[in-house]
Amino acid sequence: MRLKFIILFFILWTGLSSSFYPFSGEDGTTVGKRWGVNLEANFTYFRYYSGGYHQDYILQTTVGLSDQTDVGILVPYSIFYDRQRYEGFDDSGVFIKHIPLNSGRFRIGYKAQVNLGTGKEGIGYGETTWNINLIVELNLHKVVYNLNLVYIKLDHVEELKDSYGAIFGVFMDYKDKLSYGLELSVLRPENGANVLNTHVIAGCVYHTDHGVDLSFGVHKTLTYHPSFVDYGLLAGMLVAF
Repeated sequence: MRLKFIILFFILWTGLSSSFYPFSGEDGTTVGKRWGVNLEANFTYFRYYSGGYHQDYILQTTVGLSDQTDVGILVPYSIFYDRQRYEGFDDSGVFIKHIPLNSGRFRIGYKAQVNLGTGKEGIGYGETTWNINLIVELNLHKVVYNLNLVYIKLDHVEELKDSYGAIFGVFMDYKDKLSYGLELSVLRPENGANVLNTHVIAGCVYHTDHGVDLSFGVHKTLTYHPSFVDYGLLAGMLVAF
């Protein structure tokens, strides 16, 4: 029991999420320099319409291979409760993010992730899976418009697994200290649920003077299905080197 809480404490406090967290799409930026490193850790809490809940503690490390390309690894620890409690490590993932077109105002790129099937039985997939994000981003009059076309085989919000669709976000900055925005996701589940999974995330990121970003977000699902999340809370921290 003591070891379990040491692991959770380590995951929660050794970094938290990319500067685009708490949003679920991918932005059009990278670490920005060769061998630059971002250490991240995410915490999420989701309450389902059924009354169950789901928590994640995710440690992520991202390394810049060039100005345009990042690689990274993430390790999630998950807790589920719906009449029965499940707890353990979910599938780890490795990814590459590449932004080949960046004119300053306009960016196009992708993020491809392979999920390694390393999770505990009953939590992970038990096999290798993959995700893909196609990213288009426009910076116009100090407002960033971001569109992701996505296929999600594994996501740490349970009902977003096995889905595909689009994520659209609008983001702004305040005096280079605070980034904030709103994101709308419209996803089609592949599990037979005959309803689109539509949800919004409102969030912000505070940029400190010491290379640390602190983030917070609220998730609300707009369509009802017994397996869907009702609402969620997200918190994060990123340390850049």
